[in-house]
Amino acid sequence: MSEPRTDNRLADAPMQPVRCHHCAARLLARKSTVHQTSLQWNAEAIEACAELGASPMPGPALAGCSRLKESLAAEVAAGTLRIVQPA
Repeated sequence: MSEPRTDNRLADAPMQPVRCHHCAARLLARKSTVHQTSLQWNAEAIEACAELGASPMPGPALAGCSRLKESLAAEVAAGTLRIVQPA
């Protein structure tokens, strides 16, 4: 049986701290491509986000937050959140 392959994507391009421009929630994000974003929420960020707090869905991965998407786009445009594989 072979050893599992190590996922080194985060070593090459780690998640970066970002802040939602609307609610100031602080979380970690990584933009692999223009269309693919990985987010790492913590309890404080979930609590700060009015959209996630009001969602009937059971978690941020399912609920999403439209305002955070706008903030991520602004961070990419400002160059503070880089896209690992730009189009």
